[in-house]
Amino acid sequence: MNGEQVAAVSIAAIIVWGITLSMWAQAWAARRKDSAKPERLQALEGRLERVEQAIDAVAVEVERIGEAHRFTAKLLTERLEPLPAASNASREPNG
Repeated sequence: MNGEQVAAVSIAAIIVWGITLSMWAQAWAARRKDSAKPERLQALEGRLERVEQAIDAVAVEVERIGEAHRFTAKLLTERLEPLPAASNASREPNG
């Protein structure tokens, strides 16, 4: 082997070594990212669960408000119905 062949083989070895090293570094970085994901996902899952519970509580309260409104409207309607009949009876002349 002459000097040019040794240089070519050396350059090829350096390039292959660099590619291998970069692939190992990418795999290591990906593994570190994956290990952090479950913690973040658990935190997000907890937050979503709390949001779901809050929405359920709000829905129950809105339903209660609607029921109270219907009950109040029913009471007012029942209370106002006899009044026109009583006022018509008082307006009729006695005779």
